Amino acid sequence: MNWKVLQLVWLACAFTAHLAAAQSNPITVDIHQATQFPKGNGPLSLVWECTVSTPDLLEGHFLVTAYDGNEQFGQFQSHDVALHSGFHEVPMMLPSMKVDNPFSEVKLRLSFITPETRYDFKDAYTLKVGRKHQRTLAVGVCDPFIENLPPVLKTFLDQLKFEAISPKELVQLGNRQIEIPSEIAKQGIIDAQPLTMNLKTHSIHVHPDDFPQLPIDCHQYDILVITARGLDALESRHMKAILQWVRSGGSLCVLPGESTDSSRLAFLNALQESRESAPLLVNSKGQIVFSEMNQILFTRTGWGRSIILRQQALENKSLSSDQQARIPFFLWKLKQSQKEYYDQQHHWDDKKLIQNYFERERQANYRNYNSYATSELLSLKYQPLFTGGMLINDLMPAELQIVPTWVIGTILLGYVLMIGPGEYYLLGYFKIRRFTWITFPFISICVALFAFIISDYYMQASHERKTLSIVDLDSKGSPVRENEIELLFTGSYQTIETRIKSGLFSPLNQSELGRGYDRFNSPRNTAPGMVGAPFFQGSIPTQYSVYQRMPQWTPQLNRIVNNYPQKEQAGFDWSSITVDQLNSDESRTKLKSQVKQTFGENAILLIYQGTTEGKPKRFTLYLNERLAGTPLRPGRITALLTPIHRPHTQYQVQSQEQVCFMDDLCVRQQQGIFQIVSQTSPAGGSDFEDLSILDSSDSRQWLVVVYVPGNERDTIYRQFIVSDT
Repeated sequence: MNWKVLQLVWLACAFTAHLAAAQSNPITVDIHQATQFPKGNGPLSLVWECTVSTPDLLEGHFLVTAYDGNEQFGQFQSHDVALHSGFHEVPMMLPSMKVDNPFSEVKLRLSFITPETRYDFKDAYTLKVGRKHQRTLAVGVCDPFIENLPPVLKTFLDQLKFEAISPKELVQLGNRQIEIPSEIAKQGIIDAQPLTMNLKTHSIHVHPDDFPQLPIDCHQYDILVITARGLDALESRHMKAILQWVRSGGSLCVLPGESTDSSRLAFLNALQESRESAPLLVNSKGQIVFSEMNQILFTRTGWGRSIILRQQALENKSLSSDQQARIPFFLWKLKQSQKEYYDQQHHWDDKKLIQNYFERERQANYRNYNSYATSELLSLKYQPLFTGGMLINDLMPAELQIVPTWVIGTILLGYVLMIGPGEYYLLGYFKIRRFTWITFPFISICVALFAFIISDYYMQASHERKTLSIVDLDSKGSPVRENEIELLFTGSYQTIETRIKSGLFSPLNQSELGRGYDRFNSPRNTAPGMVGAPFFQGSIPTQYSVYQRMPQWTPQLNRIVNNYPQKEQAGFDWSSITVDQLNSDESRTKLKSQVKQTFGENAILLIYQGTTEGKPKRFTLYLNERLAGTPLRPGRITALLTPIHRPHTQYQVQSQEQVCFMDDLCVRQQQGIFQIVSQTSPAGGSDFEDLSILDSSDSRQWLVVVYVPGNERDTIYRQFIVSDT
């Protein structure tokens, strides 16, 4: 009886203590995410909604752990905050994350830590993210939403979705809508898998008060649409961020009203920086002077694209069907090769993609054909850049080398001689062979230590950090964005800090970079790196530090996207480069001499041009003759220009086509979405999709690339030029 009483007393005490602990928690937190369908490879914004119940001031920081099952994406420590009694909103940005689960979500563990105590929130919060096997596109709509959007605007937004310019019904191979080669038809597996695009577009409503104030914030969208009410509510800092984002490769559609002020008019005219026509003007009543010819303006802004569309023209339905159809074609940056078919059907050509696929299979004698490959014909999901592994080759320390075979053989031979005849005769001479149980382990330990010292000497135990900086310039030579790809490599276990200011940091997974090749021309392992999840401390993306626990001799690549690019290197006049100069062999030689004089003997000049056949031309001008070599004895060029075989299928079977990383960096030529579009909007995620720019099927487009190698930093300058004719 007494034992039961003690049990009841113990349970009562435990329950009372639990209630007291719950009541003593002075803060409750909920999570708010602007959309349940964020852009798949863009940064993630969220807001912690906090309610403080204590009259005391809470000073501390939030600690967030993001994970999916057993996979941890990272830990994020916010800046220090001071919360008084009442309601607070604490915004936070996280880098891009993609998962395999069908719910498209990761779990967040949250703690609030003060100098005195730590408050853990037991229930995990849910954060919606992108999926690895489905592409999610986002169209941001800026409007106060004080009233419902007019039906004509809703229809316009529906027409902007990528699905609206895609075939309503994909080509069905089983119905024989196209000619199927007999070699494949005989296999009887043509209907094994249905064709799907693995793509979905979502509209995200953004109130002007919540609109991005930094270009990195805009990376959450593929297209931005600003209504007349939204434009009137934006402030100068918002418009500055939007302009910089568009210049770096974004797509923007502005729907101005009939009147505007000077700051917004200046913003609209800044979007037309490449136009030679007269800027927009206002009359004495403050109304924009539109005409029948300029109700809709299409223009390139830096590396991006802008459309200024008079909202009244949209409401009055005064645009022709061809003008309306051109808007999504222009904003989604569809290839020029799709234009003729698109003008007739108002959607891209899926039959051409399938025919191109069978043409590639025919060249390979259909030896790699399988039902899985059939289902992937029109898949627009994210695909790894298979040449990305060559970055590791390029950025690895030059002093790093494998221990020579003869050294390893000498150590093994010496070890065998010492524990064999050496130990036997030496101990026998002194008649102390009974001590072999001591001498044998001692010799083994000494030889192991000696081998470790030798390997440490060759592998360089010091901390190594090398960066590839990619500076993008517009036709006038002004920088529009800068990407840094940094390699960390250490000879000992240590924690490395990377400080970021006004940028977005993303660790790169080697399995998503594609297969590279080591210095012995053997395929590099594509298994994920052994580096643990990073720890972020500070305010993303303004100012923070990233800590990574580096294993010994394990390379790790990180990508850093800067908000505002630095000035290009002085001494070279990029604005002097013209299309006429690029078209002439003599002028290209002259340009080579100018680059050599400015950037040094080791710089490499490449010029890309699109062609009507769809395969770009590449003019390679080596400035240092030893890099070029001779036809009989090729020189040792950089790994970024080393061609490797493109994998033919998912099983990494090699095709006859060879591509280098520099080609993929500038103009993507692979299956997936880049069969349809030439460029995607800035994302800053763990892939390099948003770095491609050139339309391989447009002969008016040129890309001038200057590669400058260095000891601690390699630099790539890229200038994008579009001819008017």
